[in-house]
Amino acid sequence: MSFLQRLKGKGVRTEQHLLSSEEETALDKIVQLDVDVFQSTDLIVVYAQAAGADLSDIHVSIEGDADIVLIEGKRMRPTHLAFAKKVPDGAFFTEECVWGDFYRRIILPESVDIARAEAKVKNGVLVLVLPLLKPEEKEKVKLKINRVKGKPAR
Repeated sequence: MSFLQRLKGKGVRTEQHLLSSEEETALDKIVQLDVDVFQSTDLIVVYAQAAGADLSDIHVSIEGDADIVLIEGKRMRPTHLAFAKKVPDGAFFTEECVWGDFYRRIILPESVDIARAEAKVKNGVLVLVLPLLKPEEKEKVKLKINRVKGKPAR
């Protein structure tokens, strides 16, 4: 079952089965990614704190009519930076950082140009630059009016 299917299926009977308590527990650990969204006349910029996430663990897609952004991924506590081999026995006495799976679905006020959209990461911040689609200027087409011969209908 995909990440999104699991998220949508939380607490709901699926065609196959109810989610197991293990799946429910995994879903409870998924956090909503915090974002800032900026809009100007020609683009939307999304800033998301993704510290601890490896680039290969971040997935961004644009869905719908190019007006929905989906960000999902995983942040891992970098224990390897503190302990070369094995984490010694012990326990955290303060845990304020959020680690594990994250997810965010953003409904945009306008459609974006997918071909020109960019995703960048620097200093643990994911930045999406999403140019807006410009309304197409439609040509005016003049229709020739033809006179129909014959008697008018009653």
